[in-house]
Amino acid sequence: MIKINWSVEEAVALFYFYFNGLTSKNDLKKLSAAYKKRAVMLGIQTDDKFRNINGLSMQLGCITYIVTDGKHGFSSASKLFYETYHLYKTSPEVFSRIF
Repeated sequence: MIKINWSVEEAVALFYFYFNGLTSKNDLKKLSAAYKKRAVMLGIQTDDKFRNINGLSMQLGCITYIVTDGKHGFSSASKLFYETYHLYKTSPEVFSRIF
């Protein structure tokens, strides 16, 4: 398995999907394909597990945890996701430009 850290751009995109209710399997399939295409364009070597639907669902659970102040979701959110949410709350114009 190849471990590839999330970029801020990827995190912002996932938060965008979350905030806009784009969390169906079909939505996540499209996002997964976009992440994979981006990786190819950047020359990043990936494997079958890279940003797959199950992983994206788990990360959405982490975002839920952050947004609900720990009332729901998964507590294993990364520092990047906390920072991305902070960016969304404090500098929405910057957040929007990244997406």
